[in-house]
Amino acid sequence: MSSINDSPLLSFIVLSYNYEAYIGKTIESILCQTLQDFEVIVVDDASSDNSCAVVENFRDPRIRLFRNAINLGGARSYNRAVELARGEWLVNLDADDWIAPEKSAIQLAVLTANPGVDIIGTHVSFFDGNGQPHPAADQFGEHTNTNKDLNLLDSWIAENRLCRSSTMMRRSTHLRIGLDDPDMVRAPDYELWTRALRLGCRFLVIPEKLTSVRVQSRGVTHGDPVGAALEKAWIGLRNLRPHAEKISAWPSFEKFMDTVACDTNLAGLEAAQRYRLFAALCLEIPLDNFGQFKRFLDTQDREKERIGRRLFALSLGKNSAKDHVIEKLYADIGLYIEARDYWQRIAQDTSIGSLLLMGKRIVKRFVKPLKCSQA
Repeated sequence: MSSINDSPLLSFIVLSYNYEAYIGKTIESILCQTLQDFEVIVVDDASSDNSCAVVENFRDPRIRLFRNAINLGGARSYNRAVELARGEWLVNLDADDWIAPEKSAIQLAVLTANPGVDIIGTHVSFFDGNGQPHPAADQFGEHTNTNKDLNLLDSWIAENRLCRSSTMMRRSTHLRIGLDDPDMVRAPDYELWTRALRLGCRFLVIPEKLTSVRVQSRGVTHGDPVGAALEKAWIGLRNLRPHAEKISAWPSFEKFMDTVACDTNLAGLEAAQRYRLFAALCLEIPLDNFGQFKRFLDTQDREKERIGRRLFALSLGKNSAKDHVIEKLYADIGLYIEARDYWQRIAQDTSIGSLLLMGKRIVKRFVKPLKCSQA
């Protein structure tokens, strides 16, 4: 049986929530690594199945299981794992994924040859919930297994091409750039990677399929497309925009704004929210996290809405992908005009109009003295 090392080279971070059927294979793939200097931090997010029992059955002292008393969500569970980890490198692996035996050794060898790299990933193989090759594996691979340089800003606009389960990251780097945004649900890893880019970290992806990922319908991103779109917009505001400004990459900033304008999922927002969103993307508004960003979008601010409406109009071009957004905008305007015309017709009716006039006089008579009495 392996002994405990208080300063392991690697800290595997495994987050689990009701993954009883999968987590055993995940941990087995870690224990079978050709490089054995590691610990395994398993954070169970208050599972209701037997996930913890599966973990405990391994009886390896390098496995450290921590159970959340209540369900905290992925970002908070991840932050807890990072704070508990003791290794020089943090290795991410979701509780339904698995890795090749040589993955850790290959990544460390590449890092030795490239000492300036802070975050390293690999190419990925895609499987379904039953562990069979996914029918859309080639399509997923076209997105993830590319030769795009992740050190370039344009590689991150509107897309996260780095699979978290494939990554290894310096613990010192992680502590320097900060933990996950706990308010994010669908794309905290995307935010973390782009924050790392903004703060000068270097990326490298090994073009070998050393990571195997299950693509399942339970993913939170697909369950709330509007929420996912808002998180993408926040990531652009938080990290991509300031990085573009820092390196004077104005075409990249224009491309980012265009992707937001083209995002049909954002058509699900109310018109005023959409205008406040565009104002936030271009103005210097003090927003420190996704929660503050959401509250800003939900809070009426006529001045910001006027500015955002103009910016939104400027962002609309001839791209056909914007048609749905434009149609939603025109529909909102049409409803406003219809409501305005309706109340104008009501006011023109003599009997109802007289009642409205009487109501106005009553309000003027009693509201003003009431205000004075409260002063």
